[in-house]
Amino acid sequence: MKCSILAGSVALAALAPLSIAQAQSHSHSGMSAQEHAAMQAPTSGVVTSPADNAMLAAAPTTFSATFPHAMVLTSLRLTGAPSGEPIEVAVAADVQPATTVTTPLPGLAPGSYSAAWSAKGADGHEMTGVVRFMVH
Repeated sequence: MKCSILAGSVALAALAPLSIAQAQSHSHSGMSAQEHAAMQAPTSGVVTSPADNAMLAAAPTTFSATFPHAMVLTSLRLTGAPSGEPIEVAVAADVQPATTVTTPLPGLAPGSYSAAWSAKGADGHEMTGVVRFMVH
């Protein structure tokens, strides 16, 4: 029994440098918001810009979400730097459902943010999500 545990530990130790090297080879520095959005692996079929976990060199000026079917963005709340206080972002109220929705963002200072969004389909169903990103 001790032999099989030892063999398993040796095998894991041998693979660790490969895993670390592979993880480091996927650097996100210097990527645009669009490249991050393309990398995003959405489980709900929703792709956002900024993408979840994006590291941005400049503050985004808009938030957009692309849905698998037409939706209307009903709310967007930013939380984060510098004050940590929530910021309600105005979303257009009288718009037609679309597969991609976009709304302007206020000027953002460097720091970490989360954007909690809600959207509603023409058939009345709702979707929500949270996107985290950092502005350098």
